[in-house]
Amino acid sequence: MLWSVSCLLIFLLSGFFMDCGSAGQQCREERSINGMALQGFVFTKFLVKAFHECDISCETEIKCQSYNFVEREKSCELNTRTREARPENFRSDPARSYIRRLMERGMYKKIREPKQRRFREAGVMLEAKAFY
Repeated sequence: MLWSVSCLLIFLLSGFFMDCGSAGQQCREERSINGMALQGFVFTKFLVKAFHECDISCETEIKCQSYNFVEREKSCELNTRTREARPENFRSDPARSYIRRLMERGMYKKIREPKQRRFREAGVMLEAKAFY
């Protein structure tokens, strides 16, 4: 009985420590870079009441990889690139703050459209849709 309780306790504790150890690898912290902005890759701009609304919008938009926050205007500029991908476009801009998307973008598969194929049977042209 004591042996089975000890084994159960060791099992539970080992799972706890594995979770704590891997949490640091799963969680990532991102800080804004004040006075800098990524220029040339803005695909949408909109007004917000608070900075965190930019983060929420970027996380829900698949194209968004980073954003610039314009303090005076209280606006967000969502970017399709990051400063790491385009360092030559990462420039000083005292009116803006730059931040990279917190969560990694999900992988998405291109939806394949049906291909048209034509078959000649008995002198009549037929069309068939095939999904690949």
